[in-house]
Amino acid sequence: MAHPGNDLGLSRQFSLEAQSRAIDACDDPAELRRIAKTLLNAWHMQADMTRHYGAQAMGITGRMP
Repeated sequence: MAHPGNDLGLSRQFSLEAQSRAIDACDDPAELRRIAKTLLNAWHMQADMTRHYGAQAMGITGRMP
């Protein structure tokens, strides 16, 4: 399976592949929902941090969410 960002370090690629395979092997819907919610939360937190630090880098006063 090809992953975006093939410039990732080998260790990071290995970790990504191992985690991907663990998700593929999971057949418990409740566990998959838990994983999806965790990833959704992390994605939103990263978006908030990116907005905050982007505003900070541009000299715009942004408050931390």
